[in-house]
Amino acid sequence: MMLKIMGAWMLLALLITLVGEWYGRCYGCLEEERIGLLEIQSLIDPDGFYLRDWVDSSNCCEWRRIECDNTTRRVIQLSLSEARDFRLGDWVLNASLFQPFKELQSLELAWVGLVGCLENEG
Repeated sequence: MMLKIMGAWMLLALLITLVGEWYGRCYGCLEEERIGLLEIQSLIDPDGFYLRDWVDSSNCCEWRRIECDNTTRRVIQLSLSEARDFRLGDWVLNASLFQPFKELQSLELAWVGLVGCLENEG
């Protein structure tokens, strides 16, 4: 009898794990972060050449240059190095673009034409 109860609990734990994994893959990062990423994309790569897999209807945790926390599904790493269209000229960064990313730990901005920052406008 005890073996059946343990087996049932193990099966339940496996089911919860699988459902959690499925849920994370389907819904990916948070909506506010996905919208923030798309806003950044429109400013640094308006033609979608460098960030072509950043599309509105997809899971942004699976986009190139993005890493999300496996538990919270929040963006923790964002690499924009060499992702900005050089034909746009110099870039004065508006730091408020990064407000949606509450758990961002790493931000790479090498070779994007960054020449300065604006005060937070958000």
